[in-house]
Amino acid sequence: MKRFSWILTLPLIVVAAIFAIANREPITLDLWPFEASPRLPLFVILLAFLVFGLVVGGLATWLSAAPSRRRARQARQRVAELEREAAGLRQERDRAARAVVPPADSGQPGQPGLPGPAPVAQANGGPEPKRRSALSR
Repeated sequence: MKRFSWILTLPLIVVAAIFAIANREPITLDLWPFEASPRLPLFVILLAFLVFGLVVGGLATWLSAAPSRRRARQARQRVAELEREAAGLRQERDRAARAVVPPADSGQPGQPGLPGPAPVAQANGGPEPKRRSALSR
């Protein structure tokens, strides 16, 4: 991209330099409602109008982009607000996690605090024997 920029810019600079050298004679610029009539070289007048157009165009572009800049600023503020809220919620979650008292052990391995299943009694009053699956036979 930088090379493309130079390919366009360099010939324009050369043309502008040739134009400035060829148009060095002063001309009278009549600024009608005003009494001033300056005598300046043509390339100076054209350069002044070019700079004026650049400034006016830049100002128009900057003013037309104001709504976009305002939306971007509001979005940045909203993001900062949500980040603060998320940080507060994380701190609250961490405080709550530290404050939780571990439940009492139920005696079941790997299941602290949860009651184990009630033993099923057989008709003879004893606990039900473990059954084998069809694959283990």
